[in-house]
Amino acid sequence: MTRSQSGGLLPLNPEIERTCRQLRRQQRAGLATDERIDGHLSSDSEDEYEMEGDYNPHQGNPHLVPPVNQVLGNNPIPQADGVHHHPPPPGPTLEYYYTPRIADIRPVILYPPIPVNKFEIKPCWIQLITSSIQFHGLKDEEARVHLSRFLQLTNGFKLNGVPDDAIRLHLFPHSLARNAKRWLETQPPLSITSWDDLADKFVHRYYPASKTTEIQREITHFRQEPDESLRDAWERYMGYFWQCPHHGFSDAFTVGNFYSALSPDIQRVIESLCPGGDIHTKTPHELNQMISILAARDHSWGQSSRGRNSRDRGVHAMEARSGLEQQVAELVQTLKQPNSLIPGRGLATPPVAQCQWCESSSHLVEDCQAMRESTTPQEQLDFIANARHFDPYNNTYNEGWR
Repeated sequence: MTRSQSGGLLPLNPEIERTCRQLRRQQRAGLATDERIDGHLSSDSEDEYEMEGDYNPHQGNPHLVPPVNQVLGNNPIPQADGVHHHPPPPGPTLEYYYTPRIADIRPVILYPPIPVNKFEIKPCWIQLITSSIQFHGLKDEEARVHLSRFLQLTNGFKLNGVPDDAIRLHLFPHSLARNAKRWLETQPPLSITSWDDLADKFVHRYYPASKTTEIQREITHFRQEPDESLRDAWERYMGYFWQCPHHGFSDAFTVGNFYSALSPDIQRVIESLCPGGDIHTKTPHELNQMISILAARDHSWGQSSRGRNSRDRGVHAMEARSGLEQQVAELVQTLKQPNSLIPGRGLATPPVAQCQWCESSSHLVEDCQAMRESTTPQEQLDFIANARHFDPYNNTYNEGWR
């Protein structure tokens, strides 16, 4: 190496040939080395090196030179061209792969920026939501009903300069519990960016297509119950459309299907309000308004149908009614008797005080005229003096009572 070349001098190495063979081995492993050194190495030394195999030059001989990486350590390897090459860094350990990192914990919702500096969700809002509306993700729960109640509750939560959607986006996770909470937590990180996006994913998860098909079937096969009034039937029918606003039925089918499901008596009432008794002279909107008014003003249109169906319920219902009426009649007749016991209670009418002289219930012994006529004044005085005034110990003293 001439003085014009940059780089430091290597330490004295008495085994320079063996060091060259080690550097050649590192070159074959992919490390950069000087090509001029390869030209000075003889083929005999290469064969000798290849015959050594896995031979360790410093094993059992402390005078031999150790490998280059032990000689240089972490210091850069100087090359003939003056370039220092650093050894590759060590790979990650198993602890790195089996330990969760904070960088991997990212929120599911990407909250929009708030245009105000001071933004705080009040704790009373969270407590009100967790105590009043909770969606657990069960089969009997309605996702659309939960959304409606959540919007109705949060419409009163206002903050100056804060959009309503931002408030709903912060509060909606508190309305979920159990399975629904786990569903939201398993969404991809930062995959929800707006309130509409969160509501659409929630409805898509907990309002499947089978639910729509089920409600459409209920609408198509709707029938008025025997003991159901017009108002109750109309409210139950319209409830299906509220649960499934995407039902796909036209207005004509909606009102015509309900009219066909009513009892004949109610159908005649509706027909009497139409010109010529024909409902086809009305538009779907007019017929819908007519049924709504009838259902709101009078909910007893089903009385005739209930009376008609009650006559067709069989002999057992008639026998049960006649037996009940007979028991009521017997009970009324028993109550009319003054000294009779009420069946089932064992209570008797209170006894009337009787005169002890003539045994008459019309007066007391003090007012008995027969006693006055049959006794002298002295006898009456003696009787009054000897009367027992509810005192069992009067003039009957006994030493054993002490």
